[in-house]
Amino acid sequence: MALLVLFVAARLAGEAMEQVGQSPMIGEVAAGILLGPSILGVIDPNPALQPGASLAVVSQLGILVLVLLAGMELGREGLRKALKEKSIYVAFVEFVLPFALGYSLALALGMNFPQCLFLGTALAVTALPVSVRILMDLNLLHSRIGRAIVSVALANDLVAFAMLGMILEVSRLGATALDPAILGYAVLKNVLFLGLVLGVSLVMKGAMRAAPSGGSYFQTVLEKLKGHERGMAISIILALSLGAAAEAVGIHFAVGVFYGGVLVTPRLLGEARFVKMRSAVQTVTFGLLAPVFFGFVGLNFSLSFGAWPVIVLVTAVAFFGKLFGGILGGLFAGFRGRPLLALGVGLNARGMMELLLAQVGLATGLIGADLYSALIVMALVTTLSTPPLMKRLVRGFTAKDVLPEIALQAKEPGG
Repeated sequence: MALLVLFVAARLAGEAMEQVGQSPMIGEVAAGILLGPSILGVIDPNPALQPGASLAVVSQLGILVLVLLAGMELGREGLRKALKEKSIYVAFVEFVLPFALGYSLALALGMNFPQCLFLGTALAVTALPVSVRILMDLNLLHSRIGRAIVSVALANDLVAFAMLGMILEVSRLGATALDPAILGYAVLKNVLFLGLVLGVSLVMKGAMRAAPSGGSYFQTVLEKLKGHERGMAISIILALSLGAAAEAVGIHFAVGVFYGGVLVTPRLLGEARFVKMRSAVQTVTFGLLAPVFFGFVGLNFSLSFGAWPVIVLVTAVAFFGKLFGGILGGLFAGFRGRPLLALGVGLNARGMMELLLAQVGLATGLIGADLYSALIVMALVTTLSTPPLMKRLVRGFTAKDVLPEIALQAKEPGG
């Protein structure tokens, strides 16, 4: 019954947000806040009791499919493209400045070393799916600023997942200050895990070599299997295996699942099978598990008077840190005028990535209810404010700022 109430409320609120051109995630989280102990108290999310324990299990499945889908959307090709783009310099500045501000804020609030690292990382992420959606709505996805925002968000999300693994290991080892030995050990374990990912990647690369039959060896094996949805089954096994390996070395399973998603590519499964599998994962994710997950995130929101100073501080530092980080990085990449300001604004939406980080931090005991609530409010405020601000800035763009590079070349004489 609790699952039914939460799912119906989340879908209705998500649909309401869709109708006004906003991310459905905002409505789904708001539905959870409304139903949770903070307001109506209809559903108790306490994992030690029912229905909280059952909802927590479904929420974990939501994390699994959301992170898997995020990895698939980014992919290895997307990573290579991000590294080739000049905007990778924007990504460096745009990650470091908010991270430094978040770390400093955590120090000022009296948090320990792992919590400082966590808040810095949480303030530095960008929600790639939200950014892509906003750019598509404004017809800017293939423009120079569109490519910059997507590649910077991609790089930030990859770094954030690597940082999350290290932070959780530092926390597990009990480091409350900057201990070089513990930090070095945590980094070493993460490097070894990334080495495992690289090793799996190399094995898969060998399996993707062309077989005498024409397709790759891996696809030939897939064709011989009789089971339904075998491509999806292999992909889930890969993601769960890396998730289990991550858990074995003290890293949250989401980090391993994310890299599993990155390794699942059209070249591995075949273009048609990959598209079919991604469509199936999207259907399960956004049709069932994502609304429950985002609703569960809202259920854990704690509305207390004492939390509001932290909420306001975190939201303000996060908003202006990303804005000025994007502007400063954009100057190095050659952006000027309104496109420069739009770069900072476009990278401000946190969305799903922030909520995933917050939920992992709360579930592992790394952060408390006050900081968790602050991150939820910050994610909602930055995600809500980005589309209207971007639309306002786009009104002053020139044709060069809006049109894709290919279209501009075609307009040139002899083009």
